[in-house]
Amino acid sequence: MKLLGRDISASELLEQIERRLRARGLSAEPVPPSPIDGVEPRVDPLSFNLAALEEHADSTRPLALHTHRGGLAGRALVLAKWAFRTTCQVFINEALARQRLFNSHVRDSYAQLSAEVLKLRKEVEAIRESSATKKHSGRRRSS
Repeated sequence: MKLLGRDISASELLEQIERRLRARGLSAEPVPPSPIDGVEPRVDPLSFNLAALEEHADSTRPLALHTHRGGLAGRALVLAKWAFRTTCQVFINEALARQRLFNSHVRDSYAQLSAEVLKLRKEVEAIRESSATKKHSGRRRSS
């Protein structure tokens, strides 16, 4: 196997890895294949970042409980995390209240800055168009 990008088929490599994991009993459920050959749609970074800030603004909202450990030890750890979270959620909310407030201010500031960036982009585009129009009309007069 050559280690150049074109010499390795990503889909074949993923299938081989999944086969090995299944043979060892490590694969959970089959994952639907992702389109590798297609072009992904363009993502607007401003709206993407704003959506991410909105999604994670509340630091008191718990994430899903999980562990990398398997078997009985993993289940016991998840149970211990659940018990801790359930009993201490009031204290967690109190400790992170200021962080939640700060996050909301950051999100609002980012939204305002994003709107300003979009407005400035339109202004720059208008200036470029008017500049190009003036240059083009100036060449006609001198001819």
